[in-house]
Amino acid sequence: MRVSSSVSYIAKRSSCLPRVKPAIHATPITRSFHSSRALAINFDPYKTLGIDKNADDKKIKKAYYDLVKKYHPDVNKEKDAEKRFHKIQESYELLRNKEKRAQYDQFGSAAFDANGNANPFAGGGNPFGGRGSAQGGNPFAGMGFDFEDLFREAFAGGRGGAGGRGGREYVNRHVGDNIEILKSIPFKDSIFGSKITVNYKAVDTCGTCSGKGTKAGATKTTCPVCHGTGQTTHVLGGFHMSSTCATCQGAGVTISKKDQCGTCHGHGVQEVPKSTTVDLPPGISDGSRIRIPGAGDAPFVTKDAFNETSNGDLIIRVSVQRDPKFKRENNNLIVEEDILMTTAALGGEIVVPTLDGQKVKLKVRPGVQSGKKLTIPDKGVPINRNKNNRGNFEVILNVKTLVPETPTQTALLEALADAFNDKSAKRTHADWNVDENNNEDDVNESYDEKDLNPTKLNRIGKLLGKFFNLDSKDEKK
Repeated sequence: MRVSSSVSYIAKRSSCLPRVKPAIHATPITRSFHSSRALAINFDPYKTLGIDKNADDKKIKKAYYDLVKKYHPDVNKEKDAEKRFHKIQESYELLRNKEKRAQYDQFGSAAFDANGNANPFAGGGNPFGGRGSAQGGNPFAGMGFDFEDLFREAFAGGRGGAGGRGGREYVNRHVGDNIEILKSIPFKDSIFGSKITVNYKAVDTCGTCSGKGTKAGATKTTCPVCHGTGQTTHVLGGFHMSSTCATCQGAGVTISKKDQCGTCHGHGVQEVPKSTTVDLPPGISDGSRIRIPGAGDAPFVTKDAFNETSNGDLIIRVSVQRDPKFKRENNNLIVEEDILMTTAALGGEIVVPTLDGQKVKLKVRPGVQSGKKLTIPDKGVPINRNKNNRGNFEVILNVKTLVPETPTQTALLEALADAFNDKSAKRTHADWNVDENNNEDDVNESYDEKDLNPTKLNRIGKLLGKFFNLDSKDEKK
């Protein structure tokens, strides 16, 4: 995965993803099998393929493929593997031909003479006709039988074998990198959902050469280092070690500089700007990730018949902006509302805005305390992306203390303190005392509120006052 940025992808991607070594190299099989002239059919083709005489063409073909994969001399190094492999070939060629199979079913091995030719009364010619058996080379030439195609199909594993999907075994599949980008959204959009557009840069198939990496009319050439195998062999301490060819990166082919595409310079891909629109679900939380399949980088490999490519994914990581008034706690929305001390004492009604844009009226009982939580159901965050099923909307009351600014306000508050027998409240009268029943002789220390958290300037003044034995102006006050 990579994080989207403005840095050139070509500069950052000097190598591609590790390649999966194919079961058989894409280059043609060069090994030839030469057979001598058969003297007679001295074996049972049904037993050789492990099938009964009632087997249909599909079962015959499947049995042949399974045995080819097991006994091909390039795979099986047993002593008699090549001999058995020829018997498998001959058995398959005989049974796949309806006329020759009928001859064998009727006359057995007597259907063919000592030279391998068909018995005159059985009809047909050499069951392995053509020049292959007599001259070497492909023993099935002239019969419309391409052994290499069948062998490649047999080794296609789950893709091209019997019951497979018909794929080609030497096709490598490459997947590009994922791209992750950060998208900031408003708080309200995270609650109710929205449609966002993201712009980013991604590696994509070159539009000039369609990902081939070559100029129009030019072709790739076999890698001169690995000779098309995609692997290089090194001898270390007597051991043969194989590794991916560094010249062609395992592709087996290269593109000469003069044949390279002028746009992508032979890479088959280029970095391009992209834009995509996404629907954010309601109730999405901060840090959530939205995955868009196939919208990421293309693999850093050229396209051809031997490579299948698919893009990685685009991952959008959501960052929810803070709201100055509302907060989220799980599926609940929380708002703090200031109320005056008189409202808290006497009770009353307050109007609170909601995130929906509506306003609700709440009744406050007399004597409510600061921190009281009032809960309104079904006005919170949508649960499981369902706007009809929402959490709660919680209003936390914050009682605001009144500060008198006029003599009238001061007098009224003092009268209120007298009415509630509050002897701790300050009075403006000269004979005012904090508590007339308190004996000042019992007080050891006295502090002014402003001295409990002195400023730096006051601290410096007190320090200088003590040093010079002087009283600061603040102390005189």
